[in-house]
Amino acid sequence: MNEPALSQAQAIARAEQLIRDTADALATQPRLELIESSVAPHACLSDDQPDGKVVVGRAYWLRDVPKSENMSISQQVRAHWEAAGHRIVASGRAGNPDLSGESRPDGFTLTLTWAEGDNLYLGAASPCVWPDGRPSE
Repeated sequence: MNEPALSQAQAIARAEQLIRDTADALATQPRLELIESSVAPHACLSDDQPDGKVVVGRAYWLRDVPKSENMSISQQVRAHWEAAGHRIVASGRAGNPDLSGESRPDGFTLTLTWAEGDNLYLGAASPCVWPDGRPSE
């Protein structure tokens, strides 16, 4: 990729955009509830050592959606991601709505995850980025 490097703030904005665009594509509009633990950046490792880069992301519970619609939501998410040009990299076994994808062209990890209690959440995480968009001097 020869695109300009994203800063941490730009990567967070892109993760938010990917999640909100996906939620907006659903027939039943969910209320998005931020998963607080998803907001902390995580260090990227190069040869098992921190390299100064971070991965940032967001995840939101999909609230106010009937649990009976989980598989339909998964199908709608898949259709939206594919229509947007993203790549599906994994899906749950039959009857499991889990999906994983990769955004194009920027390589964000996309997830629809089925959790305890028949709840779903959408997540997006950046590739490794420099906090301010470039290496420190």
